[in-house]
Amino acid sequence: MSSSQIPWVCHGQLLLAGDQRITLDTPAWFAWLSQTASFYYVAAYPAWRLSVRREKRRQQFYWFAYSRIDGKLHNIYLGKQDTLTTAHLEHACLLIHQRARQQALRNKRCQQSVT
Repeated sequence: MSSSQIPWVCHGQLLLAGDQRITLDTPAWFAWLSQTASFYYVAAYPAWRLSVRREKRRQQFYWFAYSRIDGKLHNIYLGKQDTLTTAHLEHACLLIHQRARQQALRNKRCQQSVT
């Protein structure tokens, strides 16, 4: 599936082809998740975006989120399908950006101590 075909989640709604929308945290949302492998998530803070993917690990499927921040790819484990609520996705955005900021600060301190 090309990136232009991957569905987007914005403002608490999954946006599908033909102007079809599914509200997050509903039975329709969880049913849709069981049939897809990836989607993009735009957080309430609009600069924060995640690429969310279902990946097989240890004979089971789990969800992971990825975000490229300052040119570096960061990821976070989201869990199983039933954990993909709006609150959990928003929290994941916050965590992944906090971790990226902390890592950038550590790298900056290390570079300053070397010079």
